Order: sequence, then structure tokens, then C-alpha cells
Amino acid sequence: MSGIKVIDISEAELYEEPTLISRRVIRKEHSSEGMSLNVSTLHEGYQDAAVMYPDNDEAVYILSGEAEFTIAGKTQTVGPGKAIYIPRGETYGYKVTKGPNEVVAVFTPAKS
Repeated sequence: MSGIKVIDISEAELYEEPTLISRRVIRKEHSSEGMSLNVSTLHEGYQDAAVMYPDNDEAVYILSGEAEFTIAGKTQTVGPGKAIYIPRGETYGYKVTKGPNEVVAVFTPAKS
């Protein structure tokens, strides 16, 4: 039996904050142990000062908007067409400077 699944983004678990809408499209609940996928819209003013996932690598691809990405005290502006790879255990900051900032984030192994 095939493990292939087609998941409509409208069926994704929705997580919302005042400056963030995250659609948790692929998770462990979909029998994915190896990876999870979020599609998020971050609005101007969204900021994470110190993000760190001890058990997950993360890859972020930016579709629109701009943000400041800070790691090890160095800040750079990232925008459409940029990808960021963050190894597990690394701490980083992310601040949206031009929104909406739409991103696709993939985590390995899968988050619940």
C-alpha cells in the first residue's frame, strides 16, 4: 500500500497569533516521521528574538516580503527567492520588516 498523501492546504491545522498565521500542512499525524511542512504568513511587526529547535533541522524558503535574519550576532536581510538552512540546536532571530512575509518551512524529523 502506498504512503503517498495529497493534503489540501485548506485542511491544514491552523495556528494564529496577531502577527502570524501558520498552516501546519504535513505533520506526524499524516504518518510522516521524517519531516513536517508549514506554510506561514508573517505580518510586519512579527518577531522571534531567540528561536531554537533542539531536535529539528529547519529549512525556510521565502515567497514574499522581507525579514531580518540574525544568527551569531550577524543580521542579514532575506526576501523572496532566499532559502535559509538552520541546523538543530542553533539559535536565531527573525523579524519581519516588510510584510506580508510568506514562507514555507520544513522540519526534520517531523514535528507533532
